[in-house]
Amino acid sequence: MLVINYLKTDAIVLRTYEYSETSYVLSLLTRAQGKLNALAKGGRRPRGVFGGEIDLLAEGQAVLFLAHQAASLHLCTEFCCRARRLGLRSSLDRSSAACYAAELAAAASPEGDSQPQLYDLLAHTLDGLETGDVAAVIAFFQVHLLRLTGLLPDLAACTGCGKRIGTQGALYSFQKAGVICPGCIRDDKEEQERGRSGEGTMAMRVSGATISLIKLALAGKLALDRTRVPSRLAIEAVGFLGRVISAAFEHDSLALRPMLAAMRRR
Repeated sequence: MLVINYLKTDAIVLRTYEYSETSYVLSLLTRAQGKLNALAKGGRRPRGVFGGEIDLLAEGQAVLFLAHQAASLHLCTEFCCRARRLGLRSSLDRSSAACYAAELAAAASPEGDSQPQLYDLLAHTLDGLETGDVAAVIAFFQVHLLRLTGLLPDLAACTGCGKRIGTQGALYSFQKAGVICPGCIRDDKEEQERGRSGEGTMAMRVSGATISLIKLALAGKLALDRTRVPSRLAIEAVGFLGRVISAAFEHDSLALRPMLAAMRRR
């Protein structure tokens, strides 16, 4: 038996796929039901029922009819856009960072599972990316995405001995999902070999400045709209957190490297 549920909810367009000459399949992050895929009949027509309001990373109110059956494709009959976010197209680093944030939000949101905090985090991040410091905004997003998913590692103390990590930084072990102090590295020949490579597949060095920046973001002292931090430091933090997220989510982001390359070219 086919059961139809009507849903009116805030939604962000994560991706659009061409379905026919006149229609889209939309990947939406909704406030009420998390990630949903929906068919927008006539969505590609500028003068159709959607009035040309469907756009990548746009935010608005969607009207959906949810079909609870084996197929997960629902029906979107209305989308009233209230934030088109054209500023994200003003530069390559802004557009690539926005695509990266949308990709991770999709990976972190199971279909049909309401996660309003994740929705708000993505919405605020996209707003911040229009005018803010791109690397600082993405670092904020990465930290709070890890926090919301319960995957944020403890960077304050060594996973081996519990010693507090100072300003000198430490080695981050992806296998142990935490930092390791120099003393424990000396006692662990395997970690010592990884530490020599610095950028190995199982471990990488993280500076004390990067750890401090992450703590600021976690404490809410890294504002999305006005924070200015040294570019090199912010990009270093984004690269480190990107690898932590890839390992924690078991998801290799297609957008991470292009985003970092765009940031470094500015």
